[in-house]
Amino acid sequence: MKIRLLALAALAAAALTAGAQRLMTPPHVLIVPDMPYCSANGYIQDAPDGSGRTVADYERALAEDGTLHSALTQVAQLINERNSDIVIVDLSQAIELARNDAALAAANGAVETAEERIIRNSNADILVKVNYDLLRTGPVSRINYTLRATDAYTGRNFAPLEGLGPEATASNPAVLLREAIYGGMDSFLNRILAYYNGMREHGRMVAFDITVAAGSARTMGSRVGDVSLREFIEDYLYDHSVDGSGLERVRGGEAFLHYDGVYIPLTTTVRGRQRRQGAKDVAQGLVTALADAGVAADFSIVGLGRANISIR
Repeated sequence: MKIRLLALAALAAAALTAGAQRLMTPPHVLIVPDMPYCSANGYIQDAPDGSGRTVADYERALAEDGTLHSALTQVAQLINERNSDIVIVDLSQAIELARNDAALAAANGAVETAEERIIRNSNADILVKVNYDLLRTGPVSRINYTLRATDAYTGRNFAPLEGLGPEATASNPAVLLREAIYGGMDSFLNRILAYYNGMREHGRMVAFDITVAAGSARTMGSRVGDVSLREFIEDYLYDHSVDGSGLERVRGGEAFLHYDGVYIPLTTTVRGRQRRQGAKDVAQGLVTALADAGVAADFSIVGLGRANISIR
């Protein structure tokens, strides 16, 4: 009888573990050409904010550079061969979605670069940025390469993989790139997964820019129920962050609050189901909560990691 009870307990524990694993979402990875590659090959464009800076033009790079497309595909295939749980986001699809919502984003007041818009539509957790250069000496070729894992929300680089591939008589950059990165891929993916698991525990960083629109009668000190507008916002963000982490990094005044980075959970439960969560979800929730309290507000998302909220 005791053995039977232990067996039933083990089965129950296994079922709970399996259920927990099903709830845990794998990292979504978008593979893109790195800025040095885009710059060297002319795949750049001016940022729309008048700053004079240039940004990567992923759409043109993918459309005009067949070798690049093959190289990115090789990286994606190798990642999935080593870890099939990682979700590779289709760059072409993200570009198409970004093209379709460009006008809508502009109408909502979002000043985004095309690169930020593509990243936002990818809904990726991590970018893998690829740069390579084919070196030829007579009949012999080598490839110089860099892969950089980057937080899609903050732009932080955290797992570089770089080096010089072996000499070969082949001259196909995509084939040479695969051979060059093959040996280092396990270590590279382990660092990506370690970073992502850290986000599971500590949350992902999102910046919030909250302003009172010009001409509004409200200030951050205006009453919303029993608290000030500032306190209402802080309470909401605390309740939808990981133990309020990041709320201390705030600058504010009578008409604005700027949070440099609030750590929000990667997932949330909606109607009993666990779903992926990003800046848009928390911003939408805050705007809805404000509306329920009689305060009108709008929001827009720039890239994936910055939410702009305007209180009317």
